[in-house]
Amino acid sequence: MAPGSRKYATTRGLKGFTLFELLIVVVILGIAATMIGPAMSRIVRHQRVNRASMIIVSDLQNAFAVAARQREPVRVQADAASRSYQFVDRKTGAVLRIRAFYGDTSEYKLSTLVFTPATFDVFPNGVSSSPVTIDLANGDYLRHITASTAGFVRLVPQ
Repeated sequence: MAPGSRKYATTRGLKGFTLFELLIVVVILGIAATMIGPAMSRIVRHQRVNRASMIIVSDLQNAFAVAARQREPVRVQADAASRSYQFVDRKTGAVLRIRAFYGDTSEYKLSTLVFTPATFDVFPNGVSSSPVTIDLANGDYLRHITASTAGFVRLVPQ
């Protein structure tokens, strides 16, 4: 054999990975995935609750604005069983907005959404019939929202 062809054969044999090397990489990736999985699940749950809470805060502020703009009272009705709420024109009974936070159609998948009280009115002068507390959760992560009778909506810090 010529010296050049022998050198070519040696470098050609070094290309690629052995089965053992690939197995080690797969084992390392598997160990990393089992360590990162629960943390990622927790982060996703927290993000879902935080996004849902921001939407609820925005919707409550919008209810006060709609009542003032239409110069008609708006009723907010919550249903804890279906984890949803709706804004209703109190005079006509027309549903202005429905928001649901459960099931396969919702990206938030809240396990808890409780309004206290479940029904309250927002008047055109910017006052509500009672102060409101909203608790929402996904698993073990819980957030609280409060709305005063004067229309001040606040996401309570953790």
